[in-house]
Amino acid sequence: MVDSLIPEYGGNPFNLDGYEDRIKINVADIRDSFSMAYLVQGQDYLFNLAGQTSHIDSMKDPFVDLDINCRSQLFILEACRRYNPSIKVVYASTRQIYGRPESLPVDEEHRLRPTDVNGINKMAGEFYHILYSQVYGIRSCVLRLTNTYGPRMRIKDARQTFLGVWIRNLIQNKPVEVWGMASR
Repeated sequence: MVDSLIPEYGGNPFNLDGYEDRIKINVADIRDSFSMAYLVQGQDYLFNLAGQTSHIDSMKDPFVDLDINCRSQLFILEACRRYNPSIKVVYASTRQIYGRPESLPVDEEHRLRPTDVNGINKMAGEFYHILYSQVYGIRSCVLRLTNTYGPRMRIKDARQTFLGVWIRNLIQNKPVEVWGMASR
């Protein structure tokens, strides 16, 4: 496992509590091409869940989002191409690349219209993975995740998902606000 453990992006050593003897932890940043070159060697699979997920943060500092969600994806893919071309890569993208839904449910045929920097950069990250698959044979697939949740998820703010805020409000016995499209 590789994680930079940056608190703003969800890095929290507590999340590994109880698993230390089952997981080899490498504290490294995916923006470090030298680390990525070393860490992909000898691996069969790479579950690429790394990314800056806050839409608000992407608009406040688009260059950090660009570095994490685009440039670093090229570091990872170049490391795979040069040092482990047989690795299989699963890239975690986001439903955010669709933007505001034109129709529901949103499916793969929906037009891509990101509404923020994060959506644009995640879309570029997808395209890099698809390109490296087509041109260099790096076997990869892309998952467009939405509203993921589970144990040890970040609930202190809405940086990763609005569900965290809802769960925190439920735990604190506060109201849960729901906005959106009116039912038809």
